[in-house]
Amino acid sequence: MSEYLLAVKNLTCAACAANLERKLKELPGVEEAAVSVVSGRIRLKLSHPTVLTQVMDYVKAAGFSVELLEEETAKTVSSEGRSSELFWPLLAAFLLTLPLIYRSLAELFSWPLPSFLAGNLVPLLLASAVQFGPGLIFYRGAWRAMTSRTATMDTLVALGTTAAYVTQIVNWYHALPSHHEPAGVIITTILLGRYLEEKAQQKTGKALRELHSLKPQKARVLRGDKEEEVPLEEVKVGELLVVRPGERIPVDGVVEKGFSTVDESLLTGESLPVEKHPGNQVAGGTLNHNGVLYIRATRVGSQTTLARIIRLVTEAQEQKAHSQRLADQIVARFVPAVLVLSLLTLVGWGVFRGDWEQGLRQMIAVLVVACPCALGLATPTAVIVGLGKGAKAGVLFRGGEYLEKAARIDTVVFDKTGTLTHGRLEVTAFYPAPGFDREKVLSLVAATEAFSEHPVGRALARLAPAPPVATGEIQVRALPGFGLEAQVQGREVLLGKEELLREKGIDTEALAEKAREIVSRGATVVFVAVDRRLAGVIGVADTVREEARSTVEKLERLGIKVVLATGDNPVTARQVAERAGITTWYAGLLPEDKVKLVKELQREGRRVAMVGDGINDAPALASADLGLAIDTGTDVAAEVAGVILFRGDLRGVERALILGKAVARKIKQNLFWAFIYNILALPAAALGFLSPVMAAALMGLSDVSVVSSSLLLYRLRM
Repeated sequence: MSEYLLAVKNLTCAACAANLERKLKELPGVEEAAVSVVSGRIRLKLSHPTVLTQVMDYVKAAGFSVELLEEETAKTVSSEGRSSELFWPLLAAFLLTLPLIYRSLAELFSWPLPSFLAGNLVPLLLASAVQFGPGLIFYRGAWRAMTSRTATMDTLVALGTTAAYVTQIVNWYHALPSHHEPAGVIITTILLGRYLEEKAQQKTGKALRELHSLKPQKARVLRGDKEEEVPLEEVKVGELLVVRPGERIPVDGVVEKGFSTVDESLLTGESLPVEKHPGNQVAGGTLNHNGVLYIRATRVGSQTTLARIIRLVTEAQEQKAHSQRLADQIVARFVPAVLVLSLLTLVGWGVFRGDWEQGLRQMIAVLVVACPCALGLATPTAVIVGLGKGAKAGVLFRGGEYLEKAARIDTVVFDKTGTLTHGRLEVTAFYPAPGFDREKVLSLVAATEAFSEHPVGRALARLAPAPPVATGEIQVRALPGFGLEAQVQGREVLLGKEELLREKGIDTEALAEKAREIVSRGATVVFVAVDRRLAGVIGVADTVREEARSTVEKLERLGIKVVLATGDNPVTARQVAERAGITTWYAGLLPEDKVKLVKELQREGRRVAMVGDGINDAPALASADLGLAIDTGTDVAAEVAGVILFRGDLRGVERALILGKAVARKIKQNLFWAFIYNILALPAAALGFLSPVMAAALMGLSDVSVVSSSLLLYRLRM
């Protein structure tokens, strides 16, 4: 299938978006279609590229402006925001309506009234200018809906304001006193509500626009002995970049020279700057604070961390949550129901009360006060704010449905290696033998392992920044299954198991107790001998992440059960579990065993989240109710997970669940108030408690209140 992203204009309400989406799905060759009124986009999956032309022709025929977004355009369009098409119509309507507003206030407060406003002619002319000037927006929308054989919010507004306008014409023709608000006032009130709603909607994409703004336009590249400033698009992998204090790092890379602190808060949520030394990785878009950094580019363009975050958030915004799909179904049936109710209101007042004029007035109020948009906006606005909030904290949800799933999680299963631990062996202990200098022994060990590819060897090599002697003075011979034998600057060095030293006739009893202590902590013991004498013992282990224990404690305070599942041995599993504060752990599990564990927890009625990073975690990530993948892990794990934790920060698990619960609460609040509004407002309008202008004001207020409520999520502390 082919995927495409379209930008659509003139999409003014949730009902319009729902109807357009339904019609697109009925077109031959359209496998999937998602229309978002908030972002003004259509995401398509088509069976063949040739179908795209037919789809775009249909959208244009329906009265919408549409254009295809290329990959690069799609990445930057959100940073620009959507300019309002309502400002000038609203301004014109307001200026034309001012005399009408003054007339209404003058009658109410007995103010002096100019003679030209005393009759019905001037108010009618002003109302006509509004009706067929700024008010054409609603007629166009109603016409689009009619040609698609549907009814939308524009249909209701067009019918209601037309009824009010015709009443004004009749009153003018028969020289009757007008007891109705002029149609122009109703249109101006509705336009004001829509304009405020549109401005509020644009704020929902604030986080995504901030992410776009992190990308600098140019970079300084060292080419030969010369420093050149080039457009960011021209930077290639492997080039050396210079980043000065106060500048944003242009691409992902590795620090080759220099020292500085880097602000990564807008990518990870971590407020404290991070120190960067040679060998440390840096991400594009982060801010260099106080030193000059020389960075070797490793990922550029669309492959950088920042570009991936923007792409995933943009795609996630087009994915519909379950509650949004449900609301769309209600919206599709809402407008026809309101049309029926408006007719019943007119007939009820006319037949049972004998007051057809009041019936017409209340019919207009019913048409104007109905607000399917509040229902349609309740979910997507909360989801978009939630997605942006998560992205700024280094937590990427693949769509709104995963936010909803996160809200229901009550059990979290952690993988060990690369998830609770760093996934990299580190030296955790060193005990020199009596008579040996600590630094000298460590220097010899680091030199011996300087060029090793073995995980234990790499850990030992990091004991010193560089070999203390020239490469030619180091001769190493591997002893498979036992360790290494080396000549370093004329000294004989042995590294490996205790059996290796005993085979060489070296007594290890002096450090036997220290070796047992290292093993009890779940670490691997490496014995060191220099010149046929025991020189020390080293403990090497995969260390638990610094934030692991605090994350587990916070999850348990949220009432979430925490479980460790690992393929490692029971001793190591117990040690890691104790350090992380986890009481329930399972060791020696194969990938299929992790799946069985997840399913067993689900059979107990638990909603399970699986956190992992490797290929062996992918089946369990897919089987869990919610999969969370550590981004430092494999692409396979990230592909099957619903949430990606960038920069390998475990605190993202807690943030994801807190954010999911907050967004779910906000969606429920928005839907509740949208339903309550319509349930109370429609009968109030039908029974005569609301005038048409009051109804128009309430309709606009309902939309603005729903969007503004969603924007409060930006204040959430995670």
